[in-house]
Amino acid sequence: MRTLILFLLKFRTLFLFLGLELLSFLLIVNNNQFQRNRFLSSSNRIVGTVYNLSDKVNRYFNLNEVNESLAQENEALNTELAQLREQLAFYRQDTSYMGRKQTSVEKNYSFMTAKVIYFSTVRQKNTFTINKGEADGVKRGMGVISPKGVVGIVSNTSGHFSSVMPIVSTASGGISATVKGKTQLGKLTWKGSNLRYAQLEEVPLYIPVVLGDTIVTSGYSDVFPEGYPIGTIDKFSKRNDDFYDIQVELAVDFDKLSYVDVIEFKNFEEREALVEKTEK
Repeated sequence: MRTLILFLLKFRTLFLFLGLELLSFLLIVNNNQFQRNRFLSSSNRIVGTVYNLSDKVNRYFNLNEVNESLAQENEALNTELAQLREQLAFYRQDTSYMGRKQTSVEKNYSFMTAKVIYFSTVRQKNTFTINKGEADGVKRGMGVISPKGVVGIVSNTSGHFSSVMPIVSTASGGISATVKGKTQLGKLTWKGSNLRYAQLEEVPLYIPVVLGDTIVTSGYSDVFPEGYPIGTIDKFSKRNDDFYDIQVELAVDFDKLSYVDVIEFKNFEEREALVEKTEK
């Protein structure tokens, strides 16, 4: 306390001067309109500058919280964008929705869209994997198609994935097919050379065929709906045993396969049980 009193006594003249200066300033401002307006204007600028600086400081110290919030929003937007891109890619390729819907109603089939996540074409026994499995209702033996044509048959399943044996596999054993508009059945097989071509066998010479004829599923089994496209006749020749050699250009380009439909015949289990009972 004594030190404070000594300090005030030592600088009493300075404090008196500053006090008188302040008093003079207040008298000038209070009694002169022009000086009062200038003072208030300057005060507002100073206060505004202080507030602005304070706001910047507060925002700087809140950057971590803001960045975290932006990161969460960005993650949500990226997830939504990825989903929309996947849906857009599917809709661009799925050009046969109405046809599949009609088939579903008329032929007692349902369709489940899946994405191809792996395709092995390095061997003749080709296979590919889709992102739907037993948990989604996929079963071994179900047919697989794309918007353009027949793809293959489900060969193995796990909880959330399935392996598909495509028609371009030497292990597929072939599928029942026919020339569109004809009743004669044939067998489509792949000889292990080019993914774009397969062979239609067992078509007798009395069946008239021409280049460009459409090859479709026969409906002889319930794996594929009747009349679903497989490809077109690319070339053919007559053999000596009263049958054709027919090369079919496949409708599906397996090098570009992205989305497929797994076909569920609604009486699939009943049919399988009957086949198993008959074979016994």
